[in-house]
Amino acid sequence: MDRLKEIAKNFDSKDELSIYRDKFVLPKNQIYLDGNSLGLLSKDVLENVNYTIKEEWGNNLISSWNKSWIKLPRIISRKIASIIKSNEDEVYVGSSTSINLFKLLKSILEANRDIKNITTDNLNFPSDKYICEVIAKDFKIDFKFLDYGNDLKPDIEKLKEYILERKGIVVLSHVSFKSSFRYSVEDISKFCKDNDIIIIWDLSHSVGAIDIDMRSNEIDYAIGCTYKYLNGGPGSPAFIYVREYELKKLKSPIKGWFSHNKPFEYSNEYIESNSIEKFSNGTPHILSLTTLKTSLDITIEATTEKLSIKSANLFDFFLSIYNDELKNLDFELLSPLEKNKRGSHISISHNEAWRISKCLIDPIDKAELRIIVDFRPKNIIRIALTPLYTSFEDIYAVCERIIKIIKEREYSQKDNSMDGVT
Repeated sequence: MDRLKEIAKNFDSKDELSIYRDKFVLPKNQIYLDGNSLGLLSKDVLENVNYTIKEEWGNNLISSWNKSWIKLPRIISRKIASIIKSNEDEVYVGSSTSINLFKLLKSILEANRDIKNITTDNLNFPSDKYICEVIAKDFKIDFKFLDYGNDLKPDIEKLKEYILERKGIVVLSHVSFKSSFRYSVEDISKFCKDNDIIIIWDLSHSVGAIDIDMRSNEIDYAIGCTYKYLNGGPGSPAFIYVREYELKKLKSPIKGWFSHNKPFEYSNEYIESNSIEKFSNGTPHILSLTTLKTSLDITIEATTEKLSIKSANLFDFFLSIYNDELKNLDFELLSPLEKNKRGSHISISHNEAWRISKCLIDPIDKAELRIIVDFRPKNIIRIALTPLYTSFEDIYAVCERIIKIIKEREYSQKDNSMDGVT
């Protein structure tokens, strides 16, 4: 392991993205490997939010709407458009991922009354499934759920056959939150387009760490959050992407003040915006949007192309330790080996995964470094590869610690109780 530690140090010394690590507030006396759930706080965000609260809200008050706030949603939307390589007028930022999926599904179904079903699979995040179910019920159409069982890696041909037999709307997570399996948006999107099937991609577990190109892949619809790899903070607003050609066909299901074509005329007659702003609802959440003003700039500057490459390199380094050590300690690697089929987190399983996670987060020996990972039922430990700030030494440290927990049976001193967020 000492040899691997030196290799990690060497990789870090040559990492051109390591300069971005200093742009974040790193927690003291711990290693943070949970950026696939909540990204770190960037230092510039502190200054930005303080200015918004103290100056814009505290001193300028209502005049801040004209000076800066009214433009803020479009500024943030354009930054996200840049990251996912779409036209700047194809992205709306606001609301949550679930609300945005609800709005998108409902607007598509209103525009396509011949659609008879909505389909998703068990690799998708549960809340997406909940939304699909309730929308299907409201429209009195079928909801179809493709369950791969315990296999967290799908059979692509089975998926294609399944959705071909049930033409309608398909909702898929680009990267599976459990295994880190990544669908080929190019392949699946083309298949759906060729067969008159509508697909909505949830980019929540990939945007900001994986290079995504909406234009070249001709993606029509997508949603995604901003608090994971985009580091927008807890509850930061999500986004909707609609390709410009498709946008003209849709009407927002929520006739909100800010989705009006001319909101400040205060007309009693609702005239919907003809832009992506039709998916806006009420007053923008300025404080939540403010965190994204500078956090997104870091991703834009680093480029998702370089972030994708570093993510793959971090995984390869982990894999060398896994093959040498972890594999012999009854761990199973669930994430795909092929980099084009994988997101930016590692999923490993073990019968004692929960108690191992508890040891990492809350060591028995308080002199041990605290390492934040996360756990997913029933036996999955997830290790985030957040290329902006995860180092090769971080990966070495978590592997070394896991090995020690197993060999010294430290996990046996933890119980199996499960409370709060995991």
